[in-house]
Amino acid sequence: MNHVRAISAADAALALPALRELRSHSPALEDEASFAAHLAAAQAEGYRLAGAFEDGRTDAAAVAGYRVMETLAYGRILYLDDLSTLPDARGKGHARALLDWLDAEAVRLGCVALHLDPGVGPARFTAHRQYLKHGMNITAHHFAKELL
Repeated sequence: MNHVRAISAADAALALPALRELRSHSPALEDEASFAAHLAAAQAEGYRLAGAFEDGRTDAAAVAGYRVMETLAYGRILYLDDLSTLPDARGKGHARALLDWLDAEAVRLGCVALHLDPGVGPARFTAHRQYLKHGMNITAHHFAKELL
C-alpha cells in the first residue's frame, strides 16, 4: 500500500534516492548537505516536496518537487519540477498517486492548472504516457540555451 504526504525540509533526505534516479547528474544531490543547501535556495522560491511511501520502506518510493507560480499566460499554476520513482517501485501506482495528490494540492492552493516540462527521448516515453493518461495535454515546446 502507498500513501502520499508532504516532505518537510527536515525529512528531505527521504527524497534523495528517488530524485537521484531522475537527476543523477545534479551536484545538488551528491549528499545530504548539498541537497540541504539546494533546498534552502529553492524553498525561497516556493519549491516543496511530496513523496509516495510504501509500508516497510523508509525512503520515499516516488517523489514530486513542485512550486506555485503566477504566470501571465496561464494564471496561478502548480508547476511540477521533478517526478521520479525508484526502479523497484515502478508500476505500483506511486506516480499516479502523486499526480492525484498534486491535483488536490493545486486546487487547495488556488491554482487553475498543473504544468510540467518533461524531458524527451525513448527513456521518457513511459512518463509521457502517464501524463497523458492523467489528462494532461502537450501544449507547448520548451527551449533552453546553456550559458556556462
